[in-house]
Amino acid sequence: MMNRSLRIACFLICAASAAATAGCVITAETLVRYEGNDESVRVEYLPTQSIRIVSDNGDVEVRTGDVSGVEVTFSPFTMRKKDENQLAVQEIEEDLELAAEIDGDVVITTRTRDGSSGYLGADIKVVLPRKDFDGVLRIEQDNGSIDVDLGGAPSRGTTIVSDNGSIDVVGARGAIDVATDNGSVFVDLDAWSSSDGAISSGNGAIELSVPAGVDGTMTAQTLNGDIVEQGLPSTWATAGEGSGGDRFDHATSYTMGDGDGGLLELFTENGDITIDVK
Repeated sequence: MMNRSLRIACFLICAASAAATAGCVITAETLVRYEGNDESVRVEYLPTQSIRIVSDNGDVEVRTGDVSGVEVTFSPFTMRKKDENQLAVQEIEEDLELAAEIDGDVVITTRTRDGSSGYLGADIKVVLPRKDFDGVLRIEQDNGSIDVDLGGAPSRGTTIVSDNGSIDVVGARGAIDVATDNGSVFVDLDAWSSSDGAISSGNGAIELSVPAGVDGTMTAQTLNGDIVEQGLPSTWATAGEGSGGDRFDHATSYTMGDGDGGLLELFTENGDITIDVK
């Protein structure tokens, strides 16, 4: 059982204005960010286990380190009026559910109860065993940024789905499936996968960093933006701009090496796509 005793700290002040209709006076309400005590838990990691992180609201950070298990730190928070300390404490203690457990795979969750404030949530920091993590990392995020560094880990794949927030992934291996409805996406690949994958954003730029000596195929398509190529080897075969048809402002396909590896599809509705070859 994790410690539910929370200390509240006023950390950030921001202004939230109520929407006004014609002829109405706009009123401003100052909200304070209240933070609870960090809660930490360690979960045993077994070979080939995958890690699943589910977050309603809050940033997610994943790193690798010299650890034997999976180390998780939750940092609860909420936003309320300046004089609502006790309500903030009650909200964090009663309406926020935090868990890190083994259910086949390692499952890490932050959930808010029905009817709770939309400002309630928790940031999550996870440290994975660098030498031993050989499973798939999956993150399901409703709201918040996602920052992942898997450098040095023999992971088998990364799947990230976000409703709102930017996504940064470094040191990825295996199958890649990364998508956000709103936010920029940066993915740095350590190796190309034999499986097909996709990187997409409903609204935001995409940047992909990839090793030069990969073997596979790739498509890049944007409805509103440019495709920027940096350091492409002369051995890569490309099909020209507009190959995706009139639906896409810019579309380019690539064949790397013999093209025997997986197909990676890059797509954004609004923003540039940058392909940077290491």
